[in-house]
Amino acid sequence: MATIKDYNRFAEDLEKMLLLRTAPIALKMLEHEEDVPEGALRPKRDLGEHLTLCQAFSLVRRRGTTVAMLKEDHWCVWPVIALGLGECNEQCVDEVHDKLFIKDPALGREVFLKLFPRLEYGKYAGLVLAPLKTADFTPDIVLVYGNPFQVRSLLWVLRYHTGTIDDCTFEVEFSCVYATVPVLQTGKFRATFPDPGEYERAFSDEEEMILSFPGSKTAELVEGLKHFEQIKFGYRNLAKVMKYDFPRPQFYDDLFKMWGLDRGEIWKR
Repeated sequence: MATIKDYNRFAEDLEKMLLLRTAPIALKMLEHEEDVPEGALRPKRDLGEHLTLCQAFSLVRRRGTTVAMLKEDHWCVWPVIALGLGECNEQCVDEVHDKLFIKDPALGREVFLKLFPRLEYGKYAGLVLAPLKTADFTPDIVLVYGNPFQVRSLLWVLRYHTGTIDDCTFEVEFSCVYATVPVLQTGKFRATFPDPGEYERAFSDEEEMILSFPGSKTAELVEGLKHFEQIKFGYRNLAKVMKYDFPRPQFYDDLFKMWGLDRGEIWKR
């Protein structure tokens, strides 16, 4: 079983092998306010202001801040609903069902009630976030912000271990919700595009995506990334070269010979 120090080292491996611009985020759900780590920033208490969850993500991955978010620290309705911090009764449903950017309001209501991810109301008091490389807790979830090629490298590792990436679902809205709650509920990977609010107020970049996964999967992800580096297929190994009649693997030549086509230099890495 991985220790906290192991997770800190995994973060260093992820940042190094993927050349990440910002730190992977460790997230842990908290059942009680007393579980907030000492020294964690509490926005309302310490700043006299509130944060959206995506702004907290930004502070963690860009500045290295450890942030604890309880109900009173939030400034956005969606994570309060999704994390089960605020009760979503009939009035709540009436207020939000037509805010999903779905053309038909009736369909929007159905989608919200059936598909909008929500944890059990009252189960948790909040959550704590920290850079994975400095976190002093075992994460429930790890979130990695990267460009599409960096995310591809991580999904390639998922396929390497499981044979498929079919379990990885994409989402375009409510990024703080979809990058966290479904992972907690299903234990599956999630690829999420930062939503408009995250772009406008939390400084996500246009080329960024979020890949989130259970903290327990971090070790095998790092193991897989190291495997691809060893066979020269890691993120840092690939370079763009427009070369014609380039060297190819042996089986390419074998098939071309079978088809009566030209053969060439064998690829050796």
